[in-house]
Amino acid sequence: MNQMWFQVLAVMIVGSMLKYFVLNTLAWVVIDLAVLGVAYLLLRRDPFIDMRRSMIFLGGLTAVNVLVDLGIISGVIGNLALLGLLAYIMFGRGYTNRRRR
Repeated sequence: MNQMWFQVLAVMIVGSMLKYFVLNTLAWVVIDLAVLGVAYLLLRRDPFIDMRRSMIFLGGLTAVNVLVDLGIISGVIGNLALLGLLAYIMFGRGYTNRRRR
């Protein structure tokens, strides 16, 4: 795994831990959006990362987290949606490990 993705994962873990200390659901949404913003800033620094595909994944992840945080969908449905998003990214249309020219 790339060092940059470890940093993004660390930001996501810190954001999740921060949500346990805050009791307001609107603050949870702000934390999720802040994590997405920090992840974008981190990924933008690496020229070898496919930004389009990475931001589709992280944006979908954030959208599902926001819907679960607001109680619009249940946690089980959220987990199924995340598995579907992961399957789409891994096996979806047009995803190959192409070399950069």
